[in-house]
Parts: sequence; structure tokens; C-alpha cells
Amino acid sequence: MKTIALASTSALLIIGLALGWYQQNLNNQMENNTTIFELAINKAKDGQWDQFLKSRAAFVDVLSKEDATLNEGKWKPFFTFGEMNLDPVLIGMTHWSSMEGFGEAAQRLLPQKEAQAYFSSFDPLVYALLEPMDGKSFDMGTIKKEGLVVEFAVRSANSPDAFGEKRERFFNSLESFDGYQFAREFKYYELDEKGMPQLQENTQAVIIVWDNAEVFQAAVPTIMSSEESKDFMGSLDVKSYFAAMPQ
Repeated sequence: MKTIALASTSALLIIGLALGWYQQNLNNQMENNTTIFELAINKAKDGQWDQFLKSRAAFVDVLSKEDATLNEGKWKPFFTFGEMNLDPVLIGMTHWSSMEGFGEAAQRLLPQKEAQAYFSSFDPLVYALLEPMDGKSFDMGTIKKEGLVVEFAVRSANSPDAFGEKRERFFNSLESFDGYQFAREFKYYELDEKGMPQLQENTQAVIIVWDNAEVFQAAVPTIMSSEESKDFMGSLDVKSYFAAMPQ
């Protein structure tokens, strides 16, 4: 079954109203026929976790009929930096066949009662469209396998070389840890007031995958104390970070 999770009523409304504008102007940012990934990290409103899950399931049932959705997954976070109650947080990611298909689906969903019920049950923490940095395909099936730990991070550079040599040294250092599988980085697009996805020039999203929670937890202290990590993280502003497991 094809499923998906969008982030908020406002995002859906903007996309629907701006669909025609997308089709005429999108080539300036992202080709209409480029597959994209939608990332939505949502926090259920106080006391509405059950309603959030119930309305999400109903919305997913409606959305599964959309041809433009290629794959979808959800992950439950168990770790973040700082103090945050993760109990009401859920991460959703969807692979869309094209930006045009994404916009058309949003327009059709606007009047649906299932969409309104779902969107009213949560507050969005992150909502963005992602495109692989290397231009190569990305198989979401590789981050949906039971037992994996998947890190989702969004970070902005605060120095010119943040995503250069410092980045290379950090990710090369991960290769030495047992249980590390791979990392993929993505261009990061946010919607502007017209609903147009705008590339955030100094911001990237990253997905890092580990075999399981045991190897991830064993690796974290060493990674965080390493010179490669300190050097790289010192050049970044982390907008969002969660370690999560497929649901």
C-alpha cells in the first residue's frame, strides 16, 4: 500500500493554491519530473496522541490511492539532544514520483475530511522537501527495515568550509565503527509564502543508518568526543536531530 504523511494544513493549502504557479516556474529550483522526498516530523497535540494515530491511519488510507506516491515510511524517535519529550513525536518520509504529482495530490486532498482531522491533531516540527545531493536515486526501503537505527538531521553551515573537508573527515571517521551502514545527504527545500519550494543554500539534511540500537548507542560517546566530530559540529547549526527506529 502506498502511504504518506504531510505536515500541516497550511502547507497543504499553499501547495494546492500554488499548483499552477509551480508548473510554470518550478524549473528555476527543481525539475517537475525529479523525484522528491517529503520529510515531516510531527508532534501530536497535548492529549491527542491516540487521535493523531487514528486520524493519520484514516488519512493514509485515502492517500494510498494517489499514483504519485512511490514509497512511505514512519519512524519513532527515541533519542535527541537536549530536553524534549519524544513520546508524542513521529517522523514520516514519502517518496514522490514528481513535484507535479505532489502538488496535484495536495490539491485533491484539500477538501477531504480525513486530511482536516489529521492536520488538526499535531504541530509540525520539521516540514521540507529533499533531493539527493549526489543526484543519484535513493531507495527508501534501505531505511525501513525492522531493527535499524536511522538518524535524521537538518543542519546549516556557520562557516564556509562546513560541508567541505570537515564534512569529509567526519563521515570518513564513521566507517571505522561496527554497525555503521551508510549516510545520504540531501538538498533541503522549504516552502515560501507562495508555496514555492526554495532551496536553502547553506542547509542540508542527512540520514545516517546503523544496524541496530546497541551498536548505535555504543558508538555515540566515541563519535561525540572525536576531533572529527568536534571540528565538524563546531561549523554547524543543528536545526533538528532525532535518532529513530522504523515502525
